[in-house]
Amino acid sequence: MALIDVVNLSKAFGPKVVLSNVNLQVQEGESLVVLGGSGTGKTVLLRNIMGLLTPDSGHVSVEGKIIAQLSREELFKVRQSIGMCFQMAALFDSMTVFENVAFGLRRHLEISEDEIRARVEECLSMVGMKGTDKLKPAELSGGMKRRVGFARAIALKPKILLFDEPTTGLDPVMTDVIGRVILDLKHELGITTITITHDLKSAFEIADRIALIFRGECIACESPADIKVNPHPVIQQFLRGDADGPFLLDPPPPKRKGQETLP
Repeated sequence: MALIDVVNLSKAFGPKVVLSNVNLQVQEGESLVVLGGSGTGKTVLLRNIMGLLTPDSGHVSVEGKIIAQLSREELFKVRQSIGMCFQMAALFDSMTVFENVAFGLRRHLEISEDEIRARVEECLSMVGMKGTDKLKPAELSGGMKRRVGFARAIALKPKILLFDEPTTGLDPVMTDVIGRVILDLKHELGITTITITHDLKSAFEIADRIALIFRGECIACESPADIKVNPHPVIQQFLRGDADGPFLLDPPPPKRKGQETLP
């Protein structure tokens, strides 16, 4: 059984269909990268996995539990097994690095301050941020903030980590650093990851499989080697980063009921 199972997931906001019958399975310990153009529903997919949105049809299950059918208490327990790494880290500006990483530990666990300190130091060390515990977010670079966000996300020892565009706005060197941290966390913790990104270099380095969402549909979910040679014109255009091709073309208008196709 897949750890995360997305089955015929559809979600619209008013007349705008964001996801349409998306099917994805993520196995325990796997690293899935989700690619796609801006506004194609990648973050909406993560929010459905977290139970922050309710599907219009289809469902998401985590460890066999259908998210939309869970009670508030059951959903709370599932969310404790999922760590979320936000696009811009989403640290609390008024708190130190230590307080940011300790926040979830203090809120959800009944452990001593010594145990909290030990766990915070362990998590910061895992992401290469040892010795920064007294700093405030304003004293950190963009890449450092992301890594503190990672430390906070792993503090409660989740089974799943979700990364929402973790390299956005970073220079190429720091982008590579973040990619290596994601890989290290996966290998050290045996954790399952889903990463939303636009950075193809990082995608091919960290992924066991890559999914591409186009116009709300998952048009491929394959190994990095297989997706490189997939002949689908949208996939090849996206991988080339080429403006010419079907990726930017307007979709055909929906047919009216009873409309016939002309020969």
